[in-house]
Amino acid sequence: MKNSKQTIVLFLLLFSTGLWAQEISGSSPIIGGKAKISLLTCGAGPELYEAFGHSAIRISDRLRGLDLVFNYGVFDFNQENFYGNFAKGSMRYMLGVNSFEDFMFQYHHYKRSVNEQVLNLDSMQKQAVVDYLNRNLRPENREYFYDYFYRNCSTKIIDLLDSALNGAVVWEQAKPEGKVSFRQLIHQYTVFQPWGRLGIDLGLGSLIDLPMQGKDIQFLPDGVYNELSRAKIHRGLLNFPLVIESSNIYQSEIFFGSDSFFLSPAFFFSILLLVSVFLFFKGPKFPLLNKIWAGFLFFFVGILGLVELCIWLFTNHKAAAWNYNLMWANPLFMLIGLYFLIAKSFPKPIRNALLYYISAVLIFWFLIPQTLNVNLLPLVAALLFCVLPEKKLLTQSHNSIVN
Repeated sequence: MKNSKQTIVLFLLLFSTGLWAQEISGSSPIIGGKAKISLLTCGAGPELYEAFGHSAIRISDRLRGLDLVFNYGVFDFNQENFYGNFAKGSMRYMLGVNSFEDFMFQYHHYKRSVNEQVLNLDSMQKQAVVDYLNRNLRPENREYFYDYFYRNCSTKIIDLLDSALNGAVVWEQAKPEGKVSFRQLIHQYTVFQPWGRLGIDLGLGSLIDLPMQGKDIQFLPDGVYNELSRAKIHRGLLNFPLVIESSNIYQSEIFFGSDSFFLSPAFFFSILLLVSVFLFFKGPKFPLLNKIWAGFLFFFVGILGLVELCIWLFTNHKAAAWNYNLMWANPLFMLIGLYFLIAKSFPKPIRNALLYYISAVLIFWFLIPQTLNVNLLPLVAALLFCVLPEKKLLTQSHNSIVN
């Protein structure tokens, strides 16, 4: 039921976007001096793609009956090679426009808060913003290649203000306390999205663990909101606050929490570890089951590593480079898994090499120059139990030492 409602609202949004685009993209409308241009910053939602919020520009001119919201976060499912572009990191997003009423209907429907900051612009600057948006709505200009950190719905608004206002905005960027990375901020916004956080930690490499610089914070809608709060507008010989009015136009009473612990990655991977521990102690009684489990686990982890390697080497996802998850999710583990399944016995030298290798990964887990997701530790420990010497061999060695 929830999915059907989302589909209906998305259809209405895209439909209204198309109608307004046809109406406004011809000649740029002339707005009055009392028109308002403001930034809308939308709160988080329950889905992963909603966890970071959203940014949009509102243009309101009551005298002309104009109240529109411009949104750089629209994409077309019908674009050529949509899924291929998505996989390669070559997604084309576009500027869309719809009525403020329809925009607010969507956020009321999904219980997501909306804050507004009215910008301190004169008549010429307001018209310059409208002209810029109108040019961006043209078919040849409306699309852009999306980048999660450097080219998204929030950063495009910064580009809009810098370009349309000819550098009149004076940004006063706050210096973060200590060394703050992209990943640390992502973790703050995905506290209640453990599986989403895990997916991000798996797919993105060590580059997002580097300290953020300058305007990097602008990839977040809240970051843009705070940037505007501090910014000035240069007019004549003086600088004035860029934001003259801030208000909350809709405050959601819904608090989006996490699912049950029993649906979390920590619980799931802990179950895998318990199975490996059980089979380690009971392995001699279930030799075939032990082989199948070890083969499945290594093959699964190897497949995961192969996917990560392909994202790094064969896509445009720049943040996927230098992914140290490949140390534990080694693509070669696919071959190890197959060997477990088809061989009658596993060579002791290879087993020992795997034992030392996986042990080293666990020991140096928190020293690797990338923040690895701690929920994965039980999974890696499960691999370790698969290559430990069989319990009966340990018992025999102990008895021989005692004798």
